[in-house]
Amino acid sequence: MPGPFANPSLLMDCSDAELEALLEQADFGNFEPGRDLPPLRERLLRLERERGLTELHRRVSDKVLAAGARLVETPRYIGMQRCFALSPDGRHLAIASNRLDESHGGDVRIWELATGRVVDAVGFETALVGSTREPSCLQWSPSGQWLGVILGQVVIGVLRAFSGALPCFTADVTRRWGSPPGGTVINPKHVENSGHLPAWCWSPDEAHLFVSTPGPDGALGCIVPFREGTRIHEDSEGLRWCPARLNGQPSKSRPHTWVRWSPDGSRIHGYCKDEFALEPSASPEPQSHPSASAIDVRSGDLEYRFDALTLPVAFSPDGTRLAYGEDSPRLAHGHTGQTVSVLNRDAELRVHAVEEYVWSRDGRRLAVLINNYEFPQVLIFEGGKRLCQVDLKRRSFGPASRSGDLGRWAWSPDGTMGACLLGEGGKVELWKVGSSARMLRRLEGASGIDGLAWGADDTLVGTGPHDIAFWDVNTGALRFRTSLELEPGRVPPPSDWNPWPDEVARFIPSERGWDFTRAQPDGAVVCPPGSREKLEPRLMFSVGGRHAWPWRWAEGTRHARWEDTAPAPVAPPEEDAFEERHVPVPEGETLEARDARHAKWGFLKQYQAPTRPLDHYRAEPVFTHGPAISRANLAPYLGKGVLLRQTQSGTWYALGALLEVSDEGILLHPRAPIGSYRERLLSFRDILWIGPAVPLETPEG
Repeated sequence: MPGPFANPSLLMDCSDAELEALLEQADFGNFEPGRDLPPLRERLLRLERERGLTELHRRVSDKVLAAGARLVETPRYIGMQRCFALSPDGRHLAIASNRLDESHGGDVRIWELATGRVVDAVGFETALVGSTREPSCLQWSPSGQWLGVILGQVVIGVLRAFSGALPCFTADVTRRWGSPPGGTVINPKHVENSGHLPAWCWSPDEAHLFVSTPGPDGALGCIVPFREGTRIHEDSEGLRWCPARLNGQPSKSRPHTWVRWSPDGSRIHGYCKDEFALEPSASPEPQSHPSASAIDVRSGDLEYRFDALTLPVAFSPDGTRLAYGEDSPRLAHGHTGQTVSVLNRDAELRVHAVEEYVWSRDGRRLAVLINNYEFPQVLIFEGGKRLCQVDLKRRSFGPASRSGDLGRWAWSPDGTMGACLLGEGGKVELWKVGSSARMLRRLEGASGIDGLAWGADDTLVGTGPHDIAFWDVNTGALRFRTSLELEPGRVPPPSDWNPWPDEVARFIPSERGWDFTRAQPDGAVVCPPGSREKLEPRLMFSVGGRHAWPWRWAEGTRHARWEDTAPAPVAPPEEDAFEERHVPVPEGETLEARDARHAKWGFLKQYQAPTRPLDHYRAEPVFTHGPAISRANLAPYLGKGVLLRQTQSGTWYALGALLEVSDEGILLHPRAPIGSYRERLLSFRDILWIGPAVPLETPEG
């Protein structure tokens, strides 16, 4: 049996002089990344903090990277993050996101929690990845070897985790039967090929997937065999539809919108947000309602259907218990739907507006987040009995997650502590829970965060549509935080400025334009000298596909180098950036015609019209959402070209001439893409940022 690479305790406790001798004697032939890299990386980080980069960093990097590693860049700008999944071992977080141009595909990235950097990435050039409509579009297999994600709203693609490779398995079983039918859509032919977003889950042995989708004869889903290298469709061999009979009769239920396979493999439990159960005794026009049910894997039939369900809802990890209800939190038996406990009555508490239920990883404890008007609190239950209460003292919870994958409460892996996301200035509080609750510390830097996950290596991660942050829970220190949005005043650069048109562009803003960069898997990096300091911290070698090793430590070795290859020149536009235009004012204009002209053009008789596409400009200065966007700040730019962004969730930009500014909004020509066309002015509250347009300089060869 091969010996160890080095003694980890000696590695962490030795002096700098002893460290050099220890690593010179270390047996890198026995180096195992999963075991040896994290402590070695931590010790070298300490050395760098104390003495800066040393020759030892380069010598060790040369040896660590000798067996091969891919260079991966943690991106600065990406589109909206849509789906999140913590790996079974808690050391990695998978995130599915849009591209900046939402019509052009998406990406799945795997972040290492210990460093807060990306160690694996897979790009999809045409298919949209994941969704913000339902949770669990992105899921790890129980072993952590596979990662499945919904592609194009319909197909489930499974890729081998940490390989950087596209999916090696796909299941496309929803198109024939279309979206879950409403009361007037019964014949599948009416919805042929329309598809819908399926809920799905892994079997415990990873041999099958269950896909929740309408099927033949009232089926509510199908069990799909999982084999690497295969593509499954509705008629594939081995696929088995679940007829979903209830008490021997067709259930006439709708498919689940969230599902999980029980650990013993016997049943698939889940819930449906909008159930239309068309039973013979039902009213002619039944109202939609949530429901929970379980499918027996062997027969494919429903074991029960629980129609008294109210949201929010959460199954325990093993599916044996079901927490639900907004005004009266209850526990039900997950195998029967029968009520086990009315939590607030048993605890003698008055409860109003439950926001979330969050089970600990072992299912032993349950956190119930309650609004209770001005007295929000978190009730902790164990075995159905109240254990303690976290009093937030009139502080509000943070915003609810758009994806539903992560919540505002995250349990520590052992269930003895919890992290709570608050809305006041972007803060997270860590609490010790037991017979009583005790706050441990507050973590700063949670602005833009709407979901938390407590992973391994004493790391808490917070995510939002455009933000991600990693904290050390022992010290409260922020390990890494980044906003993935473009800075206010910037829009993505023109695609034809990308010097590598066959690759996704990476770019860094310069004073009057963009610097384009390229990080190649072999360690070569193309970047203009002026932007290297911004790019370098985001460059990491992925060792074993799982562990980040700083690129800067290897600079000067055969593994890492800057290249000065200049981008291909881009011909500058020939026309001027702005053109002076005049509003025709007819002689003898009537008052009615003048009022009509003012309604369209404001009171200006001439204005400055931008002549280039909006991605050839930036805004400067920039006024951001809030008091800064006002009549006083914008009036000096009347008649000038302005650039602005609307809404917080989309990438809607507008470029035009500022024709009028009132106390409530602006008149822009041409009109912005979003806004009520019944209103003459675009309201200030619909603008995220705005500023006078300044033309960009084109890249030079």
